[in-house]
Amino acid sequence: MAIKENETHQIQNNDEISLKDLILKIKEIWKYLLSKWKTVVIAGVLCASLGLVYSLLKTPEYISELSFSVIEKSAPGGGLSALAGQFGFSVGSSGGGVFSGNNMIELLQSRNLIERTLLNELNINGKRCRLIDYYRELNPTEDDEESEVISYPLGLNRENFSRQQDSLLYVLGNAITEKKLSVNKQKKDIDIIQIVFTNSDELFSKLFTETLINIVSEFYIQTKTKNTKINLEMMEMRTDSVRREYEKALEDYAIYFDQNMNPSRQIVRVEQQKIQTTVQLTGTTYAELSKNVEILKLDLAQQTPLIQVIDTPIMPLEIDRVGKIKGIILGGFLGGFLIVSWLLAVYFYKRIMQ
Repeated sequence: MAIKENETHQIQNNDEISLKDLILKIKEIWKYLLSKWKTVVIAGVLCASLGLVYSLLKTPEYISELSFSVIEKSAPGGGLSALAGQFGFSVGSSGGGVFSGNNMIELLQSRNLIERTLLNELNINGKRCRLIDYYRELNPTEDDEESEVISYPLGLNRENFSRQQDSLLYVLGNAITEKKLSVNKQKKDIDIIQIVFTNSDELFSKLFTETLINIVSEFYIQTKTKNTKINLEMMEMRTDSVRREYEKALEDYAIYFDQNMNPSRQIVRVEQQKIQTTVQLTGTTYAELSKNVEILKLDLAQQTPLIQVIDTPIMPLEIDRVGKIKGIILGGFLGGFLIVSWLLAVYFYKRIMQ
């Protein structure tokens, strides 16, 4: 028992010695840092000055925010499928789930739609031009002198672009997506998507955000309703064809009736009955097709999604800038942290080398 008590007492003494050593070591390090207070102050003042210079030189960014939700309507029902099947048309899904959830966020940042947005033509400051030309006026490409002579004339189709035009469009589109544009859900459990775009020009920031949502909405709705629209167009063509046949049969019947007011032979009656049958059949078919076209139009309206914009960017936009006081505080704090870290590294290095 005496041996165990001695061991316990020895362990407690070792713990006390270790704690005392730790306290002494901390005091020694603190004393060392206090001896270098001039170095710490000078470094802090220099970095605070750099923070002030940064706040003065940094170009303010205008923040354009837009939030929206996608209201999905009912998909085409059994009635539409049955009608289309009678005439050899297919009514499959138009890609209903392709752009749902997080995929919608990716769609808003897709290269194709970003480039479409940049190529959109708008009236800006009383002049009609493409967004990309206005953007280049605000952000000249300094590292590529040849890009200054590249232009995007109004009315020029994308398929007629030169290699240089495509290349510059690709570079600018990527720069915007990676550095200027942010798309996220406002909350994980709420399907409201927020677009945040920043730029040094307030007007461009607003125009780009509004144009992007318009381009995306048009593309989204076209994709969702593509198959149904194709079926509707084919049904309308078929209806127009039958209507012409029906009108032709009516004309034939009228002409025949005028030429045979008092038919006496049986062959004449047979011919008359044939024409009447044709008129009845084409008339019935035309009426049925016309009804089906209206049903298809109703299904198309029910299937078309709605992009409901909730909040739009309104001038004056919020400005993202580093204030003078904020720059001084951040610069001084960062400078002090770095110099203290460096002094501690030197202190421990010397102790290790001793």
